[in-house]
This record gives sequence, structure tokens and C-alpha cells, in this order.
Amino acid sequence: MLGIDILEVERIEKQISNENFISKVFTQNEINYVNQFKNKAEHYAGFFCAKESVMKALEDCKQMSMTEIEVNHKPNGKPYVKLFGKALEVFEKTNFKTIEISISQTKTYATAVAMLV
Repeated sequence: MLGIDILEVERIEKQISNENFISKVFTQNEINYVNQFKNKAEHYAGFFCAKESVMKALEDCKQMSMTEIEVNHKPNGKPYVKLFGKALEVFEKTNFKTIEISISQTKTYATAVAMLV
């Protein structure tokens, strides 16, 4: 299964000043990671796209929360996702072993692809 998402960074830039939005979409680990960068909106947009692409790949996203999908990075910088709650339950019902993700962003756009393998 495959999921993809693209987003204008400007749309996230307008939202990230809203603490309610941040807490509904991003985990504390993600917030801590993004806070180390000057261009926070680009990184938040990339994470948002990653979460959306995972939800699309899982196909059953109506009952899960975006905070049940957490974007992390390996020491070499490669992103990976960690699932919790309903998102983990949905994934465990599939025949797949892992989720591979790729995230790219520029000053104007962010995109991500998720593939269940």
C-alpha cells in the first residue's frame, strides 16, 4: 500500500502559531525535534505530510488521531514512523511488517510518501 501527500508550507506556517493545532497534530517528540531548526514551518509541513501519507497508506484513517503517528529520525537522518493506539491497531491488522517513509521540503512545498512493506 502506498500513500502520498503534498502541502504548501505557507498553510502550516499560518497554523503553527496556534498551540491547539500543534498539540492536536504533533507529539512532544516531534515538537522537540522541530524546535531545534530555524525554519520550523518547513519541518512541521514535512511531518504533517508524512502523517497524512501514512494515514492514506493505512486506508482506515477515520478513527485514528494524527498524534498516533509519530515521525522520528535514525542517527543517519532517515525518517521512520512509530505508531500508537488506533493507528497501531490498524497496521497490525495488515500483512505488512513495516512502514517506509520519505519526506522532502523546500521553502514553499513539503511532500511525503509512505509505503507499507
